Amino acid sequence: MRYIKTLLILIALSSTTLAFDTTSEIEKLNTEFNQYQKYPIIIFNKDKIRSLLVEDKNQNIKNITLYMKETFNITVDHFEAESILDYHTVLNNSASALPFKVKRSNDYKFCAVFPSGAKTNHSEEVERILGIHDSLNPYPKDTVERVTELLTFKELKLFSLYHELSHCLDEKYIPDSYATDGHHIHMAESFAENLAALILTKRFEFRNIALKRSILRGLYTRYMGRHIIRDEDTIVMHPSAKQMGVVYYLSPTLIKLNDTLQSYDFRRGKQSMQELMAIAHSNVEEHAFSSRTFQAIAAYLKDGRENSLFRYRNFSSSSPDLFYITYLRLRKEILFLDDLDFLLNSF
Repeated sequence: MRYIKTLLILIALSSTTLAFDTTSEIEKLNTEFNQYQKYPIIIFNKDKIRSLLVEDKNQNIKNITLYMKETFNITVDHFEAESILDYHTVLNNSASALPFKVKRSNDYKFCAVFPSGAKTNHSEEVERILGIHDSLNPYPKDTVERVTELLTFKELKLFSLYHELSHCLDEKYIPDSYATDGHHIHMAESFAENLAALILTKRFEFRNIALKRSILRGLYTRYMGRHIIRDEDTIVMHPSAKQMGVVYYLSPTLIKLNDTLQSYDFRRGKQSMQELMAIAHSNVEEHAFSSRTFQAIAAYLKDGRENSLFRYRNFSSSSPDLFYITYLRLRKEILFLDDLDFLLNSF
């Protein structure tokens, strides 16, 4: 009997680790958002596109052009089809969102959601999100295991999908998505993370999802972000790439959002998508850090606790009107990042 019970537990664990995929959810979201009121939102099932691919690139572009017309009634040109192809080949493992604009206009022709095409199990999905690969792992040795205990495979996969969808629903930050300023990208990522948490709490009743994600994002900042900004051998193509630890430091707004998610009014309410978007936008505007604090946190990751606090304390002494709030915020964020183990151990 004990053997059978143990076997059933192992089977259950295996099924939650390996079996979940987002195919059915992608189909539902396409039904809901292909005819979105402002512009079509297309959520790609990467397996479907990849099944069309052959060795010849030009033929792949033709196949994608035909697929877009037959499946979504959207006409794409050669360059648009080539971009879609890139997200199913060289960028297949990444999760991304990309607005396609009408020529010579800022209006959207459509917005594309490209979920990750990586065939991961639970641990591998954690590694993907944390940026871990064979030659790079700056985290403590038990980090992946602890995160798999913190967040289920379903939570990780669905959050990734809805985070990218939320970029396509963003009417404030993503329209300037070609801006290379790290703080602007951070604001766009904060909005997407907040809206995803709001939608998932409503649709799937995930408990404490904002707090759990704040830990995940904090871990990335504390370890991978610190490594990236200090590694002089890292060659980057994007001006903000060295600041990825700050760009994806989304914990502050998630912690504040947790208050909303736990409130009686939110849990009992039937908020529309527009209302959820307004909540996310308000929370980001009120609680995301300023561009000055963005640079202070980058200094902390690069130069360390003592050096950064000493520098910003001096800045605050000489120009309190400009830097005192930044200095206080820096101390607060350092406390959170240093105290991550306490929060992680609470779950």
